[in-house]
Amino acid sequence: MAKKMTDKDGNTYVQVKPWYKRWWVWVIIVIVLLIGFGSMGSDDDSSSSSSSSNSSSSSSNSSSSSSNSSSSSSNSSNTTSKTVKNTAKEVTLGTGTYKVGQDIKPGRYTVTATSGSGNFTNKSGSINTILGTDEDDDAGQVTSYTVDLHKGETIKLEGIQSTNFKPTPANRSYQVTLSAGQWKVGQDIKPGRYEIKATQGSGNLTTSDGDVNEILGTEADSDAGQVTHITTDLSDGQTLDSELQQIQLIKK
Repeated sequence: MAKKMTDKDGNTYVQVKPWYKRWWVWVIIVIVLLIGFGSMGSDDDSSSSSSSSNSSSSSSNSSSSSSNSSSSSSNSSNTTSKTVKNTAKEVTLGTGTYKVGQDIKPGRYTVTATSGSGNFTNKSGSINTILGTDEDDDAGQVTSYTVDLHKGETIKLEGIQSTNFKPTPANRSYQVTLSAGQWKVGQDIKPGRYEIKATQGSGNLTTSDGDVNEILGTEADSDAGQVTHITTDLSDGQTLDSELQQIQLIKK
């Protein structure tokens, strides 16, 4: 409210307050300041949130990249593929004695009985298995046997009406489930420590250097000295010979 004043000459006038002393001016100033501070705080929060979001996204991407890298590393360490030249040629033979290099080409084969059952052996004694069209646990008979046949060796088929020799694929990769046959550590099996378990059938399980020489089966048989699994180290260059229908290798 304006204040009336009288000077020394008796004149009356109204004294007006300066603008900066008026209460409503300061109210406006306070409101403006509050709005300004609020806006600055919002910008800071937005910047902080954006920074946090970007950091989280970067961390997530880094984690994803690390996971993919780890997965790739794991896959590359557990699998491999090697191309090994195979000069084998498919042929079907009846009962008899045959010379590798004359009657059958040298190479790696999966040998299968297509009619009848009987012995499949070689002169050196490194092959000695019973083949048939059906698996027979009691007789130790398997349906196929995978093996390398070398030039000059003699193989014999006894009691088998018809036997097919089929070349194996040139690409050989690490496997953990193996049928009856001779398997090379470093080509078919990754070197390492394994529990070897019988999953089908029963028969001898040996290595070329004599480190392993066991009778393995799906059931233990103390009278026959048969066990259901063994634990052993398999080294590069060894050959694992299995006369079982199927075995499983479990990495330790």
